[in-house]
Amino acid sequence: MRPGRHETIPTVSEAVGRAAAIVDPEGIETAVTALYEGFEDDDRPATAVRHLAGELLATVRAIDPEEDDPAAAVAVAAATWLARHPSQTEEGERVIREGVRLLFSAQPPDPVADWLTTRGIAI
Repeated sequence: MRPGRHETIPTVSEAVGRAAAIVDPEGIETAVTALYEGFEDDDRPATAVRHLAGELLATVRAIDPEEDDPAAAVAVAAATWLARHPSQTEEGERVIREGVRLLFSAQPPDPVADWLTTRGIAI
């Protein structure tokens, strides 16, 4: 019998931190930084949060009420994907693509779609 492969479940802080690093590697997007800071001490297992995406999106809406910062929404999508696929951190484009597909049912809002197009990421 082959040994099983066990992935470590990330905390909410780890998932959001990894997503922020993928979406905003230079750390220049203030809403992405604020999202991370809002969850940097959250030690709950990411898979145990009942509505992780909803909780993260609510935080983004509080940070950016006009919802004109698509990077923060993409960071939420990436964090949601990473919560269930923690070993994917090296594949940043895939994390973003799959996260957006998951969060927005492959129909992202126009600002997010524009953000993806600018970065050459196809859904």
